[in-house]
Order: sequence, then C-alpha cells, then structure tokens
Amino acid sequence: MPVVDLRVDRSLLCPNFDGYKLSFDPVPVIQQELLATPPLKLLPHSDQYSLLHAEAFGRHNMLCPDPWLRENCYYVNKSRQVVLCSYDGQDGRPRQQRVVHTVEEKDRGDGYQQSGGAYNYTLRFVSEKYCVLCDGITMYYLFDTGDRSRASSTASWQLLTSTQINQESANRGFVLYDARLDVIQERKQISLLAGHVGRRVSPRSDHADTFFMDLTWGCWTQQPTPSDAWSYSVREELDTTGSIYYCAFEPRAESVVFSTNRDLLTKSQRAAAAAAQPVAQNGEDVEIAATPPYTWTQTDEDVVIRFRLPAGATRNDFNIRSTSHQLEVECLAEILLNGALYANVDSDLTTWTIEADSLQLTLVKQLQQSWPHLLSDDEGAPPEGEADVPLLPDRSLPIPNLEDPIEDCDLGLPDVDVKLVRFNLEAREITHTIFLGSTPPLFTTSLRAGFPAAFATRQGVDASLWLQVFQPAKPGEWTVRHEGNLHAFAYVQASKEQRKFTDCCPDLDYAVICEGLRHVLIYKSRYDSAGGLRKRNGPQVVIGKQHMVSISDEVGEILGLSTARNVITILTEKAVLYLQV
Repeated sequence: MPVVDLRVDRSLLCPNFDGYKLSFDPVPVIQQELLATPPLKLLPHSDQYSLLHAEAFGRHNMLCPDPWLRENCYYVNKSRQVVLCSYDGQDGRPRQQRVVHTVEEKDRGDGYQQSGGAYNYTLRFVSEKYCVLCDGITMYYLFDTGDRSRASSTASWQLLTSTQINQESANRGFVLYDARLDVIQERKQISLLAGHVGRRVSPRSDHADTFFMDLTWGCWTQQPTPSDAWSYSVREELDTTGSIYYCAFEPRAESVVFSTNRDLLTKSQRAAAAAAQPVAQNGEDVEIAATPPYTWTQTDEDVVIRFRLPAGATRNDFNIRSTSHQLEVECLAEILLNGALYANVDSDLTTWTIEADSLQLTLVKQLQQSWPHLLSDDEGAPPEGEADVPLLPDRSLPIPNLEDPIEDCDLGLPDVDVKLVRFNLEAREITHTIFLGSTPPLFTTSLRAGFPAAFATRQGVDASLWLQVFQPAKPGEWTVRHEGNLHAFAYVQASKEQRKFTDCCPDLDYAVICEGLRHVLIYKSRYDSAGGLRKRNGPQVVIGKQHMVSISDEVGEILGLSTARNVITILTEKAVLYLQV
C-alpha cells in the first residue's frame, strides 16, 4: 500500500511572518431576525452518550453554504422549512430571508416527532441546480433548485426523488458527510456517504459495548429514459470505531478519502474479524485469550513473580526448580511456569514465600537492566502495569532545543495515530495512506465549487491547506497538492479551547474561529508590513491582524458558520449575524 507524503510548497510559506496584532478597529455586524421559527437543533438521546455521538451532534454546522454562491447559505428551522440567507455584496447588506422548500413530515411510529435517535438535517449542494438533503432519520431528498444565481428569484425548490438511505438496515439516525455529482458515460450520478453511530454489544459481561461509525456509500443514477427517473443503490458499507475528521469523494467518485484514528473496514472484513473471535454460548462468557497464571513486576535489580494460590494448596504442594537461566514452578501436578528466563539471575539469592492467597517468588538479576519479557522466547505476560506501554528504542534521543519550550499544540492527542486513507470501490480496499501523526486535520472547507473539500493540517505553527489531485490517465495514482497557507494559524487555533467552528475564506484572505457563545476571532495574515521593520540581516517583517467580535448573549448559542469573500454569516438560536470583513 503506497504511503503518500505531504509535500509543502515553500513558495507559499512566509518565514518572516511575526504573528498577529490585535486590532481595535470595529467590525460592522448586521443582525437580522429569523424569518419564522428558530433553527431546528436536536440534542443527543439518553442512549447516545459516546464520543462519536458527541462529535456528530457537537460538530454539526447547521448553516450550509452554497459553494457556487458563497454569499448564500441555508438552514432548516423547527417548521422543517429550508430558509435562504443571502448577502448582497454590492449594497453591503443582507437580503430578506425566504423559504425555498418545506420538508414533508412522515410518521415513523413516533407521532411525526423527529426524536428518539434522529440526527440534525444536513444539506449538500452538488451542482448549480441540484441539492441533496438528509433528514437525519432515514431518508435522502434530491431537489432541483433552479437558477440560484438570480437574486430576484422567488421560485421554490422542486423535489425530484427521495429514497431510504439503506433499506436493508434498521438503523435510525444518519448524518450526510459528502455528496458529489459526476457525469459518467453521459449519465448523471450522485454519490452519497452517510454515517450512523452503531453499537456493538460485547459477548462478555465484563467488557463494555463498542460504539462505531457505520458508513453507507450510496449512489443515485439517472436512467436514460424519457422520464429521466433516478434509481438508488447501496455500493458499499464501511465502519470504523474512530472519529471521522474528513470525508470527501474524489472526482468521478471511484474512491472516497477519510481521515480517522482507527482502522476502516468493509462489511465483509468486519464479519470475517468477528467470526475469528470466540463468542458467548448459553449465556456464559468464553475466554478470549489464555491468561497466564501469574503476574510479575521488576526493578533494575530484581524480578518479583506472584502466583495465585489454588484452593486447598499449601506450601508443600509447590515444587520450584530454579537455576541461573531456567525456572520451573509446579503446583498439584500442574505446571504454572516453565521456560528460560530473559536474562541470567543469581540462583543463590532466589527466595519464595507464601503471602495470603499467593506465592511470591523473588529473583535477583545478575545485570541491572529492564526486561521486556520474563522468558527468553518472548512469551508470557508483560510486566504488570506495562501491558500497553511501548518500549523506547534503544538509541540515543536527540537533545531538545531548550530555547523552544513545548506548547500544548505540540503534544497532539495521546495514544492516537491519525491517518488519511483512500478507499477504492473497485479494489474494495485502502490503496493509499497519509500518516498525520497524533494531530487530526484542523478543519475542512470548500475552496472551489465542484472540487472535493480541502483539509488543513498543522505544519510547524502554520495551517496548510491541501486539495486532492485527480489524474484520469493514471487512476492508480493519487496525491494531494499544497493549495495555500494560513500563517501561524495552527499555533493560534490550538490555544482556543472553547472553539466550536473553524473555517477560512475561499481565497485564504482570512480565517475565523467561532466559539459556542460569545466570541468570534478573525485572523488576516496579509495585513501589515510592520512599518518597514526588518529583522537583523533579514527580510521585512510581516504582521497579521486579529479582530475579536463579541456576540450578545441575547441571540443565544452559535449554531452555524459560513464564510465568503467580504462577509461572515453566523446562525444563532435567535438571529442571523453578518460580519463585514
């Protein structure tokens, strides 16, 4: 499996960037009242308490931008109405909100209530005239939006078709990750990928249940008939127990790219893995793996081995034979331990005692060192308390640079290995991998209409944005291109612990961090040349500009964020805010 490197375009870097300067210049904020009812915001159900549930609800951006018209964005209110929020860049003020469609409510046995496992609505625009809506329960809707570029248009969206996300699944509650329109052999094809947080019940009573993200890859295809009917099919089912940081189809949708911190498996691969595991029979737990009848601890000088005392056993029932390199422990004709030790011990100093319900055996090492294993054949239990601790490589570590202290953003996530993987539908396997270390992508955004979403990674203190590179002549090759850079933004973002949404302008003129309640932070890296200030024997210093906008408590929680060339649109519980940048 090829490993792809992130190759930084050094022409996009700014080595003389010297940070952001807080600006006290006011940012004009226009507040627009909601058209009718407040935005529809669903909270997790009582049994939706896992980390995956928290991410699916907490990270959900309820304001969907139109990639073809960035000044337009949409949200769904409590009346199931899709509402358009539009900003007039020439007049410098928002247009009146209007309803473009009302989603038909269906009774799914809950009395027309979108509750009991339902997720929030998700919108995805796939072209200048098509839009896909996921109702957060079990359905997709495909709309013909008409000409959205006409500001004076009052036409409503036309429903073309609707379908169940996965007819063979009883899952309730989906979130739409990505949707893409392609024309394959003169036929329109819309690829869709939705996720549902599932729960896998453990066969053992002493093990917790496992939550996982169940992903359904579906596809709408327009049939070459006079009616232009759309047919839907499920192409693949995937799942992972990790978080989904990024998900986007590549052009032609023959592959999909994920960023996650766990393995990604197909339905057949997961079934094969489950079949290889013992399962509970007749309500009794099956031992998953043989547990050694002893535990052991060590220091640099000695090793202490503890054996649980069998019922009715006494001191005279044990038979212990010990040499400098071999150890055998027998009790009641049962061999508890027999093998060559990892290193030599001083057999004259070997002692053993009976304490409470265990036998304690003490070995004194001939050489002061740490043993990775008790036995030389690499078998048996690891030292107690060190089962999951990887050993450091036996080599000299580099001397740290004490002039650059470690920051919180340098540490990443503990015990996490984040990867970006490309899953190919034809091969039914992962074909390419990018290792991102312990730091997941900082955020994802749409830079160009019709292109896969870009993702931002940390490169030093900067945030680098990357786009997939599609090569039709070489479908087996895949890579990503360094599209742009946000100077020092990775360092800035890591310090904002209350951040809820992060995004940037399509031309990378600014980046924005939005907190849940009070503050919106705007960063413009191309702002000031510091009055001609230069570093000693170096180029002219560049300083960025930072704005902090405080949001009134009266508008409620921030629910969505959208960025355009000269305006930032923010959806709250009680109003829509337009920040003129």
